Amino acid sequence: MNALSAIRNNKYFTIVLLNIALFIRAMILLSPIMLLFYQENGLSVKELFFFQGIFYLVSITIELPVGYIADCFSKKKVLIFSFLAFLSGIVLWYFFSGYAIILTGEILFAISKVSMDISSSGYLYDYLASCNMQQNMSKYWGYLNFFLAGGTAAVGIIGAYLYSHFGSSNVLILEMILITSGICLLLMLKNIPSAKTEKIKISERYKDFVCGLKYVWHNEKIKGYILYSGLLVSLSILFALSFQPLMQKAAFPVVLFGVVSFTNHGIRAISSAIAGKLPFNIYKMRVPLYILYVLSFIAIIILNFSKDIPINLTLIVCICLIIGVQLAFTILHVARLHKYVDSTCRGMAMSVNNIIPKMLTVVILLSSRFFMQNTELWKFFSYYFVFFLIVGFVLLIKTRNIKE
Repeated sequence: MNALSAIRNNKYFTIVLLNIALFIRAMILLSPIMLLFYQENGLSVKELFFFQGIFYLVSITIELPVGYIADCFSKKKVLIFSFLAFLSGIVLWYFFSGYAIILTGEILFAISKVSMDISSSGYLYDYLASCNMQQNMSKYWGYLNFFLAGGTAAVGIIGAYLYSHFGSSNVLILEMILITSGICLLLMLKNIPSAKTEKIKISERYKDFVCGLKYVWHNEKIKGYILYSGLLVSLSILFALSFQPLMQKAAFPVVLFGVVSFTNHGIRAISSAIAGKLPFNIYKMRVPLYILYVLSFIAIIILNFSKDIPINLTLIVCICLIIGVQLAFTILHVARLHKYVDSTCRGMAMSVNNIIPKMLTVVILLSSRFFMQNTELWKFFSYYFVFFLIVGFVLLIKTRNIKE
């Protein structure tokens, strides 16, 4: 008992519990083969894109209210709620099927994701502050993100294997067991009062966001880069979401769905780790990224017609590498943003920077419902290829004289 008490009283014990719980939460076992699960429920590629658009729309809608709730209540409670919301979606998918059920599950997952993102960093900071370790926030936040990335990468292989050998029902049961164990770990976390003593009213949060929009719009040093980064992020989401339908079209074996998912998230993790060590800035990356995205669109369109698995797999890995370059650009952009934003407006500007790519993603994915109604997938990508050529070029012009 004394040894157990000593472990629980160790200041690192809570951090370890939190990291393990979030590693488990990141293991969404169906994510590498989500399209196949949708098709089991009578849905198609159109619904996959459309429902993901609703996922991001819900995320935008609830982000500020959830932030308010997280400030008013215990971050631990909000974390547990996020896991319960995710578990509810999985239970719903296990016992029922159909259009409305899958959509409801996606909405619950959006609520879960936003709640987790907002409360996890807040809880970690409050806990470190309670231990006089808040100066190490960047280090422990990095560790936490490593566990999140690790869970997402690991599930790339595990999820596809389990689905192909045991079917979706057993995968959902295992997911329920994992999330329940994650909730048990969260219940063991210490209850930490918020480090913030002043609560900001929800109406004030919306006013601050509008002020942030105005501030960004009139700040020429950051406006163009925020829009350009947001455009690249939203198109990266579109590229990644297209992998499963394109692999199915080329008759990829299910195991390769997992390999692609692992490769995609593995490259993202490596890109995040080396972004701060790159010998060039975002100004020098602007034009090369534009060219790389042009090549990505061309590759996506080729994938719509090619049936050669080795060629298709090579093209998909190349697109994953380009997404990795985009992530490095976005990380450098956020670091630069802090440099050119006044400290009194930093939070507002960051909120705008986070929501812009989500808003663009919502427009792109929800529009798929219209574009894919009477047309093929390659035509849908062609429309946004033209959109990127024009809008991306305009943003390159707007940032051509803003080097630092």
